[in-house]
Amino acid sequence: MLRTFYLEKECYERLLFSNFDNLLNIRYILTRERRFSDSMMKHATLNKALLGMFLFLLVSSLVNVNATTTTEDETTEEDTTTEDETETTSTSGADDDSNDREVTIDATSTYVEIKSQLETGGVEDSFKIEVEVGPNGVEFKVGFETETATNETEREFEVQFRELIEYLDVNSNGVYDDSIDTDIQTLELDTFEPIVYTLENTAAGPVHIIDVLTTDGVFGARVYAVGDFTEVNGSVIAPTQVKIDVMIWDFNFTDVDSLLALKVELGSEMETSFDGETEDEEDGRAVDEAAIDVLMTDLNGFFSWKESAEIDGVTHAVNSSIHEVTSTEQEIYLNYPQGSEIIHDPKIGFENLLLVGSPLPIVQVLADNILPISVGLAIAVVGLIIVVKRRS
Repeated sequence: MLRTFYLEKECYERLLFSNFDNLLNIRYILTRERRFSDSMMKHATLNKALLGMFLFLLVSSLVNVNATTTTEDETTEEDTTTEDETETTSTSGADDDSNDREVTIDATSTYVEIKSQLETGGVEDSFKIEVEVGPNGVEFKVGFETETATNETEREFEVQFRELIEYLDVNSNGVYDDSIDTDIQTLELDTFEPIVYTLENTAAGPVHIIDVLTTDGVFGARVYAVGDFTEVNGSVIAPTQVKIDVMIWDFNFTDVDSLLALKVELGSEMETSFDGETEDEEDGRAVDEAAIDVLMTDLNGFFSWKESAEIDGVTHAVNSSIHEVTSTEQEIYLNYPQGSEIIHDPKIGFENLLLVGSPLPIVQVLADNILPISVGLAIAVVGLIIVVKRRS
């Protein structure tokens, strides 16, 4: 009996320990499966997030492509009134843009009137520039009018491109001074080819272009006018100004050490002041500009210029000197080194007229680069998904 008892006890103990080992094995297996399941869920969540990001970037790229290609259908109406006279009315930009102005061009072979109008809050304003060529050079008569039901105000000033002066810089200060430097020759800007007016439709809206050229082909000026913020050749033009490309080709320099000065005259009955930082610089539309401001009660007229020019394709500094001839007349000398092709960028217009600052520089940069940025990020996301999967 005792032997039978011990045999039964041994059998129960073996069965008990065998079941205990099985329980441990089962617990180990369950724990391992749970950990594997948690890991898979984490990877699945990460993969879903990365996939969602990839799809978002892809859709953004496609939306941008569609948005940037719809502008090709924009059109502008143009009516020709006579053989030598063209009148164009255009509205640029979105209808809800508070700076969007209506531009009208009246052009003949020697005269162009650029008129830019805006009506808001019961006030109608008119920004006008008359461009004329003749014995006095290239003349810009600039005016601004405001009209309400009870009042009308007008402000104006003039800018003239008069002559090119080759000179020896005696005191080596990089600017022309008629009382110190030695004049070599003066080229009067007094005879011109007929003015050419063209209308160019761009993705940003219509651009009005006026081309002026002397009969000898040495001096040219291309004037750009727009109805809304527009980028032209890397420069942003506001609707309250005109941009001018001054171009000098193959000037006959007679001394290897000489410099060239463009003489600009500014006339105004109002006080003027030098401005080392223009409104375009303050609003982020330009860099390295200087200007002469025509000081008015509630706004300023201005003639500004970029402080560098392209000389035979190389950027050089442009030094300037300003001389007060009378209380109403300033002489500005823009000085260039020698070169076969000189290209410089002045502007003429009014400040403190824009209802809001231009978002164009930031928006334009994003619009121009969103597609490559999105594609690059999408590739990076795909690479990250592959790395995560390999590690898992």
